Amino acid sequence: MSGHAIVIGAGLAGSSAAERLAARGWKIDLIDRAQAPGQGASGNLAGVLRPLPSLDDNRLARLTRAGFQHACRHFEALIAAGQPLRLGRTGVLHLARDESHAAIQERVVEIRQAAADELLFVDRERARQLAGWPVTTGGWWFPGGGWVDPASLCRANLARHAAAITPHYDTEVARIERPADLWRACDTAGRVIAEAPLLILANATTARHFAVAAHLPLRAARGQVSHLGATPGSAPEIVVCRLGYVTPAIDGQRCAGATFSVDDGEAALREADHADNLARLDFILPGYGKGIQARDLAGRVGFRPLSPDRLPMIGAVGDAAAIDPDSPSRPLAGMPRVPGLYLINGFGARGIVWSALAGELLACLITAAPLPLPDDLVGAVDPGRFLLRGRNRRLRAQPAP
Repeated sequence: MSGHAIVIGAGLAGSSAAERLAARGWKIDLIDRAQAPGQGASGNLAGVLRPLPSLDDNRLARLTRAGFQHACRHFEALIAAGQPLRLGRTGVLHLARDESHAAIQERVVEIRQAAADELLFVDRERARQLAGWPVTTGGWWFPGGGWVDPASLCRANLARHAAAITPHYDTEVARIERPADLWRACDTAGRVIAEAPLLILANATTARHFAVAAHLPLRAARGQVSHLGATPGSAPEIVVCRLGYVTPAIDGQRCAGATFSVDDGEAALREADHADNLARLDFILPGYGKGIQARDLAGRVGFRPLSPDRLPMIGAVGDAAAIDPDSPSRPLAGMPRVPGLYLINGFGARGIVWSALAGELLACLITAAPLPLPDDLVGAVDPGRFLLRGRNRRLRAQPAP
């Protein structure tokens, strides 16, 4: 099955969706208001690649594990195809917050029985050796984890099947419409940028500006990353996390962060947030930031889209206008959908881990191919879940007859 789709957004979400559909022979019109791919939330110098285990192996843990495994295969395929993806498979050390958390981490490893090259628990002494710094606790060690340059991933996704993808950069979509069987994306002057039977919204919280997606509970989380000068070979040479993260030296800079402030629209760097990141850095690597002044730091601010349950939104968009809030609840599979409208969004701080799998899942849903996730996880990321929840809340609020 092949077709033609418009993708709005050229970040991790949009480039992943475009790459997976283009790989199946689809033509893609890719639209982004920036002058190049990966300039929004996907524009940080580096993002962390690692899963997120849990004691109960909940949906978030299962999704990040599946995403991590899929991402690793996807990155290897991009590199094998000659794409200049920038990443460092240095390993990721996720330190315990305290001794109680360390006990939980150790128990998770015992229950998971993961392969040694996937997940280990290391004691404090081994953690110190890995980090090259006197850390205070042990923690999880992900040997296959590391860091990825998100913008380079966006570029690699789009270059892999470049002949099938027509980019429209520096272009603002002011309106979307579907007068017949074709979706149209129009600019601020009312001109049609592109039209196709299928439209994918991968444009973070801006998706809510369109009436058909206004019901989606997407929110923006402001994240400020601090950049520290670093020399090659200086510690740490791995990614280290502990209620924050610090990367190895990348082009003479080390990333430390990041703040997480929901519904905070300040785009400028803030000295107070640099100070918060230095406090996180000291919690990760005690004494590492000694002598570093917040006022002297450079960095970057990004706005990451997230959902209330912190799971992504991947799939067909529900038709909110067609749902009667007074009618009995129906299964998610029976929810009315806006014809030809799909969403890939809400990655929060996990775009590096989720994007490749999310693109594959969306392409499979569109083309009716076998899905890469079990049904319960497919339902857990379905954008329609919020319409069901909203309707159920309204019904419960009604007085009993």
